[in-house]
Amino acid sequence: MSTDREYEEKRDFIRMFVDAKVEITDPESGKRYEGDSINLSAGGVAFVSSQPFDIDKTLDVKVSSVQSKLPPLSAELVVIRCEKQSDDHYEIAGSIQNVS
Repeated sequence: MSTDREYEEKRDFIRMFVDAKVEITDPESGKRYEGDSINLSAGGVAFVSSQPFDIDKTLDVKVSSVQSKLPPLSAELVVIRCEKQSDDHYEIAGSIQNVS
């Protein structure tokens, strides 16, 4: 049995749980979608959307700042997971490739 002192984080970056809007743009079609962020790390973003996206799909995302003094995070994201939820929405996770 492990104790808290024995716990070692397996992720490269710590996740921050954020409650923010996500603007999603498909750079191929130019179509725009909206979502709600779940968490954010230096390496990726997870969000919920009514639109599913294919694995390996490249998207442009903008995560709005909860504080108006901070600019939104704009990044190129590659989808690594898309799971349908019980409410007909999708939980999407992606790896940040580029921050703009």
